[in-house]
Amino acid sequence: MFDKLRNKIIIVTMSVATAVLVVAGVFIMLFSATMRPEPKPYLELDYNMPSPALYDDQELKDYIQTDREEGSARLLVALFCVGGIIEVIVFISIYSLSQRIVEPVKKSYDKQKIFIANASHELKTPLAVIEANVEALDVDENNKKWKSNIENEVTHANKLVLDLLQLAKMDAGEIGKNPSEQVNLGAIINEHVEIFKPKFSGKISFDAKNKNAEYILPKQDFLQVLDILLDNATKYGDKKILITLNQNELAIMNDGATIEKKDLEKIFDRFYQTDKTKEGSGLGLAIAKSICKQNKWQIFCESNNKNTKFTVAF
Repeated sequence: MFDKLRNKIIIVTMSVATAVLVVAGVFIMLFSATMRPEPKPYLELDYNMPSPALYDDQELKDYIQTDREEGSARLLVALFCVGGIIEVIVFISIYSLSQRIVEPVKKSYDKQKIFIANASHELKTPLAVIEANVEALDVDENNKKWKSNIENEVTHANKLVLDLLQLAKMDAGEIGKNPSEQVNLGAIINEHVEIFKPKFSGKISFDAKNKNAEYILPKQDFLQVLDILLDNATKYGDKKILITLNQNELAIMNDGATIEKKDLEKIFDRFYQTDKTKEGSGLGLAIAKSICKQNKWQIFCESNNKNTKFTVAF
């Protein structure tokens, strides 16, 4: 498919280049024929021309006509040669550039296939569990356990669908930027630390030079990025999570599992997970990246053999 697309690009480009060269050549020939001045009789034309006195008017006209025809032939040959050279240069250039033109499309298509495959897999699991639990309801009188399982999986499936829709709307530019407002980030972070403490067996601590500092930014966007990063830290952290807030920079660092260098460039890709055994769809960091991009914030990750740290500069 992509080879056909590349060939079409080459054919269309070469056709346009050829048409332009032909039209340009025709105009040059017409311009040369119409704008060439009529030499006066008895006017010496060039150094190689014999003296006009040796020819009568008809012979001089015949000489001039022959000279014009030879000049036109030389011009036509020159145009063909130059046109051929230009065609070769254009072909070589477009042949090498067409690969670069097609490559982003190919990568996008490959990502789309992975996206669809992973989305199907992620949706299939909770739906299968729901189906099994629904069947169990018919044979078990004490069905509270099955109802709870169904509710959990429905919640998981709904979250996945909502995340997919949010990313799709962001890509299409259908989600407007949330309005900025004055926010006490220290108070918000403290609240969310308390929410996530039951999910983490280790220690979560928060450090800031001024925990009462006020910031002007889109509150909902910040909260969503904060929740995504905290959720990620509780999943992969071991004994401690440290949150720091310094001026316009939020950092969340956890110990435990680290990220290899080859994975650092891919962790913000959709459905990409460094550890497939962990729960989650692999969409959280992709959403965080999209939110940061929408607000012109910077988000990046650092990881060594002890800690992993996500930083958001807003």
